[in-house]
Amino acid sequence: MFENKSAENIFLYTVCTLIWGSTWLVITYQVDAASPVTSVFWRFVLSFLMLMAFCLFKRIKLDYSRKQHLLFAAQGVFMFSINYMLTYLAETMISSGLMALSFTVLLYYNIFGMRIFFKKPITWRVVVGSLMGGAGLGFIFMPEIVNFDPSSKTLLGLGIGFLATFFASMGNMVAQKSYQDKVPVVVTNTWGMLYGSIFTMIVGLILQHSFAIPMTTKFILSLTYLSLFGTVIAFGAYLSLAGRIGAEKAAYTGVISPIIALTLSSLFEDFTWTPTIIIGVLLCILGNIFTLAPKMRVPTKA
Repeated sequence: MFENKSAENIFLYTVCTLIWGSTWLVITYQVDAASPVTSVFWRFVLSFLMLMAFCLFKRIKLDYSRKQHLLFAAQGVFMFSINYMLTYLAETMISSGLMALSFTVLLYYNIFGMRIFFKKPITWRVVVGSLMGGAGLGFIFMPEIVNFDPSSKTLLGLGIGFLATFFASMGNMVAQKSYQDKVPVVVTNTWGMLYGSIFTMIVGLILQHSFAIPMTTKFILSLTYLSLFGTVIAFGAYLSLAGRIGAEKAAYTGVISPIIALTLSSLFEDFTWTPTIIIGVLLCILGNIFTLAPKMRVPTKA
């Protein structure tokens, strides 16, 4: 299909950024018609069925120890349940573009999590990049901070977004342990989505939410898009890209996706660009790029 590997990498990168950049807006079509719990439950039930069918078709080993299933369950609860329920809830309070931008702190959560759980050192680039990203978010939400209004849901939505990102990072830490155990990512995600769906169902039953699927065209199409494209296809493309160029370079998908999300939010929602928001977005993006950039070589004498 492609003449060289570079073209294939560009294609995979484009698939990831376009799909993930658009899913934030598509989520709003879900929360408008059903509760975050209901929407998340059906999204990952469908994604689980798709991935399970893929594993069975490819005859991928699915039989693992009880200890490994505990890791699958932890990943599912953190990454495919709590994270997404909070994300969907936050999108009822702030625009999809701002939610996507707040999710960029996942990079820093992951880096500090790797330091705590896996003893990976933190470089000065991470510290500087984190400060730049934090300053960027400060610029973006400066009006809400300066003119604090207890009745406003913007800062609450931002706080819930950060909490959602924290649980996503915890899921990543558990997934890292499974990766070290040589378990294929498609397997950890398949079982994780099953356990995450079960946990979401339990939450829904406790909160007495209805699991009835809204039979509207908008809900059905958005659910299909999020399950097939946003979860199965985009993640498959990301894994392929990470395998080709390395996870560090593949992480740049998280730099471009928020820009797409903000652009769509300005077109289809009430998000408005202001000078402080533009400065904040640039700082967030530069912070991520600075953190992810290859280490600078110190010149030596010949």
